[in-house]
Amino acid sequence: MINHSERLHAKLSASSSSRWLNCPGSVKLEEKYPDFTSDFAEEGTLAHELADICLKNEENADKYINKKITDKIITEEMANYVQVYIDYIRAFESYSSMLLTEERVDFSNTVPSGFGTVDCAIINEENHTLHIFDLKYGKGVLVDAENNTQAQLYALGLINELKFLYDIKDIIIHIIQPRISNFSKWGISIKQLNEFAKYASKQADLALSDNAPFNPGEKQCRWCKAKADCKVLFNFTNDIVKNQFDDIDSTKTTDEQKRSILDNKKLIELYIKSIEEYVYNKLQKGEKFKGYKFVQGRSNRKWAEDAEEFLLKKLGEDAYNKKLISITEAEKKISKDEIKSLTLKPRGKLTVVQSSDKRKEIKVDKIENEFEQLT
Repeated sequence: MINHSERLHAKLSASSSSRWLNCPGSVKLEEKYPDFTSDFAEEGTLAHELADICLKNEENADKYINKKITDKIITEEMANYVQVYIDYIRAFESYSSMLLTEERVDFSNTVPSGFGTVDCAIINEENHTLHIFDLKYGKGVLVDAENNTQAQLYALGLINELKFLYDIKDIIIHIIQPRISNFSKWGISIKQLNEFAKYASKQADLALSDNAPFNPGEKQCRWCKAKADCKVLFNFTNDIVKNQFDDIDSTKTTDEQKRSILDNKKLIELYIKSIEEYVYNKLQKGEKFKGYKFVQGRSNRKWAEDAEEFLLKKLGEDAYNKKLISITEAEKKISKDEIKSLTLKPRGKLTVVQSSDKRKEIKVDKIENEFEQLT
């Protein structure tokens, strides 16, 4: 039987803070939906467990390759990526007065019954700095340290718990996302953190109230379990499209109307995907959904188990296609300096993003060779 504290934790957890802080109404709407996991979530949990063991025991991740942790095998790929996180932490560990890893943090001083588990935290007593480290093993969504609410809640809890031991004046939040080479860092003062605390406390009270307001948006709707059934999100996305095409005098849409649709592209796509998943799950249960049905999708042929042996007898080495090993594999066998002069980096595909994106703008008239020599 789950107790009251755990129920509030489930509602107002640090990991889901980007949702309930931005859309307080989502908390009660999600109550009827069961918790669920996925292969991606379980993979992330395993990576965190490996990192925790290695940091606590001062070991490297390759020690656990092909070994089991909680009945799951650690692959070489996972060990390599987790080691990137471990090495990142160790660069700060030598300056630390305290290191915490996979530590329960109570931030109920800000959010009612709020607690969670911080991946790693380091306190540098000499410069009065608290470092919060968050390992993101996923590669689907890039996570930024700037204004990261999950890490700020952990910081509030840790400072409250350790205020009699350490005089912390600054906080640095680190996001380590090794599978997409994303290393993001952001600093915040105690004064700024206290301002966030006021905001978080206010939003928490709203989320637990009877008439909590809804506020659809990409960040808060992305991981919301209720988005397929959310009438507010339906109205919001419907209005975005409808308002752009109502009362159009011309047969063509304006650039401003196109921009409005593009500004909300990700949210609209999220909503459509959630509806598709809802219909899929309904049909998978054997239920009906008017106008839709299951059909067999297309698939490609693949070799049966005994194909390799047969083809080797018939074709010999011609049964295989040969190709160069990857650059990463070569760098493990040959020095990186030797490899560098042999590599070319193709220019990334031009991508349309909003003007607020931090990446440097590319002028079309300055695009030259498709490749650039790596130096």
